[in-house]
Amino acid sequence: MSIGLSFTGRIDSPKALLEAAQTLARERDCHLKVGETGLKAVLCPMGGELGILWRPAEDPAGPWLVRGGCISTPAGAGLHRAAVELLDSLPIRGLTVEDETGFYRHRDFQRMKEEHFYPWLRTLVDVCSQESGKGVSGMQLCWDLEQYAPRDIPDTVITPMGRFRLGELVRTVEQGGIDALAGRFFLWNDRTRDARFYRNRAINALWERCYFAPSARSGEDAAVNGAILDDLERAARMNPALPLPRSAYEEVCALAQRDAVLLQGPELAEEFLPGYRKDLITHGIGALRLTLPGSYLSGWEPWQNGGARLWTDGTGPVWRVSAYRVREGEAQFTENLDALHGVEGRMLKGGALRWGWKEVYEDAERLYQAQCEVIAGPALFFLTVTCGSPEELVQAAELIGMISVVNSAAREETVHT
Repeated sequence: MSIGLSFTGRIDSPKALLEAAQTLARERDCHLKVGETGLKAVLCPMGGELGILWRPAEDPAGPWLVRGGCISTPAGAGLHRAAVELLDSLPIRGLTVEDETGFYRHRDFQRMKEEHFYPWLRTLVDVCSQESGKGVSGMQLCWDLEQYAPRDIPDTVITPMGRFRLGELVRTVEQGGIDALAGRFFLWNDRTRDARFYRNRAINALWERCYFAPSARSGEDAAVNGAILDDLERAARMNPALPLPRSAYEEVCALAQRDAVLLQGPELAEEFLPGYRKDLITHGIGALRLTLPGSYLSGWEPWQNGGARLWTDGTGPVWRVSAYRVREGEAQFTENLDALHGVEGRMLKGGALRWGWKEVYEDAERLYQAQCEVIAGPALFFLTVTCGSPEELVQAAELIGMISVVNSAAREETVHT
C-alpha cells in the first residue's frame, strides 16, 4: 500500500543524463549512486530515492530508453514533490509519468497530502488502534526487514522515526488531528527542507543509525554523530521554537567532543529516548538470528575460501559468523567442538545448537574463544567469539543462549507499507 510514481522516457546518452544529474545534485543537496545501467538520486533517508535505469534502443546510435520511479512512503509528501521536480529538470524527452497521487499533473501539494498521504497514515493508525492493549509483540511499521531488528517491547510499534506506544499514535490523532501525527511520523511532511525536515532527519538517524559511540572509534561513528548535530543545530537556527531532542543532542555532543551550541528551547518530550542501538538488536544471517549489543560495528572478513560476518566494538569480544549449506539432506554437527571445554547443546525451534570454549593465545596474550555450531535444515552456521577475559566469555555465553533460527515461512507480525 505504498505511495509512489513511475516514469518512462528517452535520453540522448547516459553520460548526458549523468552530467545533468550531478549538477542538480549539487544544487539540491542530494547524493547520487551511479552504476553501469542506472543511477539513484538520494533525496532523503527512509528510502527517499529516485531511481533511473537506462538501456539502448534498437539503434545504438539513437536515443536511449529510460524508466524509473520513486516510492514516497514512509518518507512523506515532501519527497514526492522533490522527486517530481527533479524529474522536471532532467533532460528526459517524451517523459510519461504515472503518478497515483495526481501531483505531477495538478501540482497542488496540500491536496496531495490530504487525499493520499494522510489517508495512508490513517490506515496505519487504524491498524495500531485494533492492536492496542493486546500486548502484541514484534510489530513494525515501515521497517526495513533487511537490517537488524530492535528489541521488542510489547504493545509498542517500531518505526524508522522511533518507538511508539500503539495507543499513543491513536491519541495523537484524536487530540491533534492527523496533521499533528504526520509532522512527527513522516520525515518530510512539508513542501521544502524546513526546520522540521532537519529535525526529523536527525531523529531518524538517532533512532536507526546512531551507535552512541565516540566519534573517535570509527569514521562511521564520526559521520553519523556529526550529521545528527549539524541537522539539529540547523533546525534550531531555522525555527528556535521547534521542540528538539535536546538531551540526545547533548549526549552526542559529548561523544563527538563538540561544544553544545543550541540555545535554550523546548524539549521534544517523548516516552522513549532515541536509540535502538543502545539496546540489544538481532541480526539475521540466513535462518540464523543472532542478538548482540547494538553498539557493535559490523563488517566482512575475507578468507582464502569465503569469509565471515564480523561484529566488534573495538575493545570487547569479536564475533564471527560463517555459513555453509549441504547439497542434500539436513546439516549435521561436525566433530570440531569435541575437544572443547564445557561442550553443551540444546534444541531450537527449527534447528539445534552446540557450543564450547577453549583458551587461545595471540602474541603471548591468553584469550578465551567460544565456538558454536548451529544447524537449521540444510544450513550449518559456525560462530566464534574471541574474548579477553572469563567475564567476557560469560557474557558471550548469555548471548549464545539467545540464538534462534527461523524457517522460510516464519515471519514476524509486521505491517509492510
